Amino acid sequence: MKAVFLCLSLLLPCLAQVDQAVHVVHKDGEKKGPTLLLIGGIQGDEPGGFNTTNIFLTHYKVLSGSVWVVPVLNRYSMLRNHRGIYGDLNRKFAYLSPKDPEYPLIQSIKAAITAPQVNAILHLHDGSGFYRPTYETPLRNPKRWGNSFIIDQKELPNVPFGHLKNISEKTTAHTNSFLLKPLHRYHIHNTHTAKGDKEMEKALTYFAIKHQKPAFANEASKELNLATRVYYHLLSVEGLLQQLGITYSKDFTLTPLAIYRLINDSKLTLILNHNTILPLYGLRPYLNFFPFPKNTSLDSIPLESQSYILGLLPQKGQVWLKYGNKVMTRFVPEYMDFDSSLETLELEIDGQTQKVALGSIVNIEHAFKVHPLEGYRVNVIGFALPHEGEQPNEAGFKIAYKDLSHRFSIDKKGKMYRVEVYKGNAFCGMVLVRFL
Repeated sequence: MKAVFLCLSLLLPCLAQVDQAVHVVHKDGEKKGPTLLLIGGIQGDEPGGFNTTNIFLTHYKVLSGSVWVVPVLNRYSMLRNHRGIYGDLNRKFAYLSPKDPEYPLIQSIKAAITAPQVNAILHLHDGSGFYRPTYETPLRNPKRWGNSFIIDQKELPNVPFGHLKNISEKTTAHTNSFLLKPLHRYHIHNTHTAKGDKEMEKALTYFAIKHQKPAFANEASKELNLATRVYYHLLSVEGLLQQLGITYSKDFTLTPLAIYRLINDSKLTLILNHNTILPLYGLRPYLNFFPFPKNTSLDSIPLESQSYILGLLPQKGQVWLKYGNKVMTRFVPEYMDFDSSLETLELEIDGQTQKVALGSIVNIEHAFKVHPLEGYRVNVIGFALPHEGEQPNEAGFKIAYKDLSHRFSIDKKGKMYRVEVYKGNAFCGMVLVRFL
């Protein structure tokens, strides 16, 4: 499980909204070799790129050489499903005022690009239509960018891997050998930036070129569904890795169906604040009275997950859990003090006693009971004490599935329930019980 600390904030013109430094994850092989800098999510509404980097980080192994991965460069815009809250981040590389809220982030990614270890850069985008060198239809013409492999110029002289056109030809040939349809054919799009393309002069790849770094961009068509976009992105990543001599392995067969299953993996989980676990999929649309630490900014709450593209977004008095562009649930928060004095609970599960860590999920076949613990109380959300007037502490009660009100489950199937622990009025954490 990877710890990911995410920058989240309200939509106000202040620096706290934006990551101040780029998050780079290193995947290093056992053998030395070239280093590729792989970047996704410079535009927050192009999910093909940041879902590709996420899958690369979680399902690929680098055997020789290195791949430095930026899972999502424009995290705040991703959470807002917006191209760029503060303007197009990919047009801020030529000149940017230090007063721009994204200035520190741009300086940080520039430092990564120009790092002496980096030999090449691949920048992932989603583009409209299907690029064609000559006009064919409104969807297939030179003004479209989808399914193209982009370079700024033919050569970068006297630089390792500077034969940009040759590398691009071999990379696109690799991609085109695995086409799903003839319509999807990749073409090289040379923007000839130095000849007067004023927009591309402001872009990330041209900044890299000017600093003697071979740079490429891959565009997957927005006409394709997400899994198919990621399929073509990964084909291009693999093709370029082969040209750089970086070797790798992966734990799945590269098909759109396999990618769809990886993106929508029901085993994905999230741990909030070290003491609360949730599945990503199958949650109810709203989770009411959900404990959040008071007087604490969302961007300082640690999140741990297998995924690198999660975030919390404050919205309309709620806190939305985002997985890339997707809303997984909406917390209606209850702000309270947090207490970290307890790490485990003793539960009797189907007649067997065991210690369970806070922030865990346990499976129940018939019934469970929380053993009382002096100084702490337990609240099983959805369970009503059998006698009015009793103190609200469910420790010591044997609880079966029939004893729970299913509308209080966290999941749509009505099988998972929160077992919350408190010390006084301070929240210690929770265990999720899942009835089989």
